[in-house]
Amino acid sequence: MKRRTPKLLVSFFILAIILIIAVPSTGFAAKTTVSTVKAKNAKKQSKNVTVKYRKQMNRILEATQLYYSIRLNYSMQSGETKKIKLTSLEKQNVAAGRQVLEGQSRITNFAFSQRVKELFGANARIASLSFKTYPETPKELVVRCNSNYVKLAVGEWGEDYPVYKLKSVTKQGKKWKAVFKVNMYDAYADQTQPLGKVTLTLKKNKKSSYGFNITGITLRRSK
Repeated sequence: MKRRTPKLLVSFFILAIILIIAVPSTGFAAKTTVSTVKAKNAKKQSKNVTVKYRKQMNRILEATQLYYSIRLNYSMQSGETKKIKLTSLEKQNVAAGRQVLEGQSRITNFAFSQRVKELFGANARIASLSFKTYPETPKELVVRCNSNYVKLAVGEWGEDYPVYKLKSVTKQGKKWKAVFKVNMYDAYADQTQPLGKVTLTLKKNKKSSYGFNITGITLRRSK
């Protein structure tokens, strides 16, 4: 008489075979997922490109540094960090932030609008500016002086003046970041004191003469 294998035992063998096949497969999938995550994280890591882009970032700084100096000196408290809200009006204040002398303080609306577009990739809204003879610094760095011209803030720092140094330029995906250290230099005493830090976030723009547009500004006043 033939012996029959119990159904329960057959079911147990089938389950064991399924587990043997499935477990290595699951392990492979897990390894693949981990590898994919690592690859994505590697792409997200920032890359230091300071040497390559030093000249371009210093040109952007030169065109805007008066804005940072005024804000850090007169509009911020010790230890304060401020992320600038880049409204149309504030973009125009930033674009006016090139140190100028009295004879250079009046420029055409068109020339100023081009300056804003080069830095931010957007046209200036001249009509939003106050209609005055001179800007009231530190509140504003540019005003409309008539229907065809704008007036920029001017002045001399005297013996104490800000000195900027580019600390780093980093690239992370399509995002760029430039960090500048700012000191106040006392020419009479030949001494420097920390004023703060400027962090710019940028994006590439081949149409701009700078090669970049500013997308964000964060200022930190030293303690």
